Amino acid sequence: MKLRSFIDNFNATSLAIIVHVALLGVLVLSFDWSNPGAPPSSKVEPVQAVIVDESEVAEEIEQIKKREEKKRKEEEKRTRTLERDAQKAREQRREEEKRLSELQRRLAEEKHKRDDNARKQQEEAAKALAEVQRQRARELEELEKLKREESDIEKRRLEDEAALAVLAAQHKALAEEKRKIEEAKRRAQAERKRVEDQTRKAKAAREAEQKRVAVVAAAAAAKAATEKKQREEAEKKGKAEEERKKQEAAKRKAEEQRKRAEAEKRRKEEERKRAEAEKRRKLEEAALREQLALEQAQLDAQRSRLRDRNLAEYMGQIQATVNRNWIRPPGATKGLKCTVKVAQIPGGQVVEVVITRSSGNVAFDRSVENAVLRSSPLPQPKDPSLFDRELKFEFEPED
Repeated sequence: MKLRSFIDNFNATSLAIIVHVALLGVLVLSFDWSNPGAPPSSKVEPVQAVIVDESEVAEEIEQIKKREEKKRKEEEKRTRTLERDAQKAREQRREEEKRLSELQRRLAEEKHKRDDNARKQQEEAAKALAEVQRQRARELEELEKLKREESDIEKRRLEDEAALAVLAAQHKALAEEKRKIEEAKRRAQAERKRVEDQTRKAKAAREAEQKRVAVVAAAAAAKAATEKKQREEAEKKGKAEEERKKQEAAKRKAEEQRKRAEAEKRRKEEERKRAEAEKRRKLEEAALREQLALEQAQLDAQRSRLRDRNLAEYMGQIQATVNRNWIRPPGATKGLKCTVKVAQIPGGQVVEVVITRSSGNVAFDRSVENAVLRSSPLPQPKDPSLFDRELKFEFEPED
């Protein structure tokens, strides 16, 4: 409205100015400009007035009014166009303000969401940090527990080594006893050989004696024949000599029988001693074998217990390492467990992880697989013979 009032005032003022300018133009045109360079005369010439036709002026004014009206209409049209443009601009501005308000609202909502997400992330980070701290505390507790177990295992190992040393000493004593028994056995064999040699010599002596006796008998028979012949020649002298020889022969025969009896007695005594020595040797060997078998069984049992303990320690170290590298997945409840088969190469590098018995929770199973892979290389056993390319154990986290 102010703009329209201003335009109306401007048009009226312009119209008045145009009328005055037109009158001035008529006066200027009616002025005599024929001798501008003539000197002014002292004679005063009368002013020639030109009468302007009012109808022309009115017509001119009417034309000016028409032009002004046309111009005014054009200005009004332009003003209406400007007003429409201004209205459109105002509408566009309102739309822009509306869009700006909507954008601000969205930005506020986004900011609120970001703040909520940031707060949730901070809360989740705080929870994760608390969980990590709790996990770290559990790991430290597990580490202390492992240290205590390692200390106990080391103590038991020292005790086992001491027991093994005692068993080794006993085994050495048994070996010495066995050596002594072997030495006694060799001495018994030497004694048996000596007795056999003596028996063989006695037999040879007996055979020689029998031969000698046969020779002597033959000689005696020859001599008896001679003596008989001589006895026939000298009966009295021969009878006494024959009696003496018979007595000597009987005496020699009795002596030979006595010697043979003594030799037989010595032989039987040697055989009895050999039998007793052989029996004693067999009993001692049986007792020694029984003692060695008992000690070997004890040593095997001790080694088996030591191997089982080392194997339990080895598997405990692997499970503890996996437990330290395990991260509980979201939604994993307490009490979950699964059986894991691990393939490794010398040095402990893990080449494959397979869940042979699932916990029923896929995320939990995958987290256990990732924990085993993060634990590569796995701890190595103290006893290299315990290393196995395939391991299987049950993983149950400490809740």
